[in-house]
Amino acid sequence: MKKLLTDPLFHFLLIGAALFIIFEMSSSTGDSFEDKILISKGDITALESNFARTWQRPPTEKELLGLIEESVRDEIAFREAVKMGLDQNDSYIRRRLRMKMELLIEDIGTLEPPSESELSDYLENNREAFRKEPQVGFSQVYLNVEKRAKSLGEDVKRLLQQLNGIGTEANPENFGDAIMLPKQFPLSSLNIIARQFGSDFADDIAGLRPGSWEGPIESSYGLHLVLIHDSVAGRDPDLSEIRPAVEREYVAKRQRELKEEAYQKLKEQYPVEIDRSQDSGA
Repeated sequence: MKKLLTDPLFHFLLIGAALFIIFEMSSSTGDSFEDKILISKGDITALESNFARTWQRPPTEKELLGLIEESVRDEIAFREAVKMGLDQNDSYIRRRLRMKMELLIEDIGTLEPPSESELSDYLENNREAFRKEPQVGFSQVYLNVEKRAKSLGEDVKRLLQQLNGIGTEANPENFGDAIMLPKQFPLSSLNIIARQFGSDFADDIAGLRPGSWEGPIESSYGLHLVLIHDSVAGRDPDLSEIRPAVEREYVAKRQRELKEEAYQKLKEQYPVEIDRSQDSGA
């Protein structure tokens, strides 16, 4: 029983039942109640807040009256459209109602914040998603393969000898061929480096030792001579370091599961028949 009372899906179904009872009660009170349009203090406060958020100031009395009048017009138009059946067989309205229902379920999924043990278990089971990537900072000298086709091997040996003769103080701007990519790359994750140079290049430089010019390393642009300035090994962070990210992903997962569970339970109430008798070839 205790588990049932804490089940978010049970809360959702309970809210749905309460809304149904309220609707039935309001329907039985007569047309005078149904036709009444009430703009509550809460509605007016919401109108004022939305206006202030958009215009960075509160509305004047005239503007507020205009907002209230628009709300009344919206409600009148909505009620008359429903009376005329304009909400029936409308795919856009169906999608909007489905979206609002799913948002309600998602809100229920955030009512109870996850515990530390739940987050710890989620992190442990999804280490790869939260792993801190290795980082590398490097300089690169580009070699245009087409331009140096006849002397590429000799050029590589000569440039490596020159660069290592100068060492870490060598300015890559003074060597090699022109390229739009930066000659000096700050400490960056392998993922970012792969976006610029290609995944094979990123994997290759991850295994280089800092302090000496090495290569050639192939990228999607050609060949490079590379000097690693700095590197940081990949690691699995503690929950305390990335708690907001873990909680965000955990809650999103719980919301998806809750929506699917609610859908499956509600689906049990509706017999589904699919008529494909008019399909081609039938």
